[in-house]
Amino acid sequence: MRFFHVSDLHLGKTLHGYELLDDQAFVLEVLVGRIGEAKPDALLIAGDVYDRAVPPVEAIELFDAFLRSARAAAPGLQVVVVPGNHDSAGRLAFGASLMADAGLRIAARAGAEPALVAGGGAGKKVVVWALPFLTQASAPWGELAAGDGAAIRSQQELMGLAIDMIHAGMEEGAAHVLVAHCFAAGGLAGDSELAFVGATEQVDTALFDGFDYVALGHLHSMQSPAPHVWYSGTPLAYSVKEGEKEQGFLSVEVLPGIAPRVEFIPLIPRRRLRKLSGCFADLLANSLPESERDDYIEVHLCDEEPVLNAGERLKALYPHCLEVLQRAFELRYGESGDGEAVLDGLRRERSGAPDRLETVRKDFFDFHREMTGEAPPESLMAAFDAIAREAVDASN
Repeated sequence: MRFFHVSDLHLGKTLHGYELLDDQAFVLEVLVGRIGEAKPDALLIAGDVYDRAVPPVEAIELFDAFLRSARAAAPGLQVVVVPGNHDSAGRLAFGASLMADAGLRIAARAGAEPALVAGGGAGKKVVVWALPFLTQASAPWGELAAGDGAAIRSQQELMGLAIDMIHAGMEEGAAHVLVAHCFAAGGLAGDSELAFVGATEQVDTALFDGFDYVALGHLHSMQSPAPHVWYSGTPLAYSVKEGEKEQGFLSVEVLPGIAPRVEFIPLIPRRRLRKLSGCFADLLANSLPESERDDYIEVHLCDEEPVLNAGERLKALYPHCLEVLQRAFELRYGESGDGEAVLDGLRRERSGAPDRLETVRKDFFDFHREMTGEAPPESLMAAFDAIAREAVDASN
């Protein structure tokens, strides 16, 4: 069985106020071209289809068009999708039972049934299992958690329960593939992922023992934190650091008893995401070639004195200038943003705006109440406060 492993599309995402739908449509069109050339048996999408739980209509239309184009490019293509932490599992899986007949399987909840079975001949059977990002709503409570379903559990515990259910149904002699969305221990997070405080959402890769290939989503760079455990990364860069590397997807061939063959296939974006560094006058005098000026640009100015209105002046040259960070402001105020951004920060300080710890504490309190219908107990808040303070101290 040959399949493409892709994840973290984040359709509907914006970057410093710029809508990225056109860039996302471009890179998905390139991916459809690859599907048409290779004719894989399946496409595994490992979560974060959308950038937020209630995506804009245009993002939904783009995903629908992508799936139709992919199926047209490779008739018979089977598609398996799991919701990520940015997705609303319920919304993403609307109509899933009907779409399964058309080759699209969306795993909104953990379960003990495979999402896809391919092959079937002697030594050729491949079984694909699917797990969404696990929450109290999508976790495999049932008999495994009888009488304890209301307890707050870590990602490690939730994933352990779900994989125990899968292990019970795994057939010897077949190759087993798992597609899931989580933060595997040993993975390297970039600066555009949203993770819980500290390591509370990490799961031990030992949980994945027994699978021939694990197709993960959540981390935005292609990497393998453990044997047979892979992140495909995003097909499009969402931060400058990601833009320094190639983004793409993984092409995987799996057969029972044989180590998977994994190939990274880069996708060329419509616009690159890059950083320019130098003094203001030099950057103006030695600009990028005209063919590259439409890229998304983050500018780092090394001038000793502040440059007024640097952002507006650079946008005349680079229409997709994201941000201008000035060393002069960092030296003076401890903030590297453009002048107005620094002044805004100083105004917030003087107005008594809440600090970072208080903000994240309130977010956690609201999240717990939304998920459970109740305020978190004092013992849980005390544990959260300790972890949050430790994380803030470590980052200072």
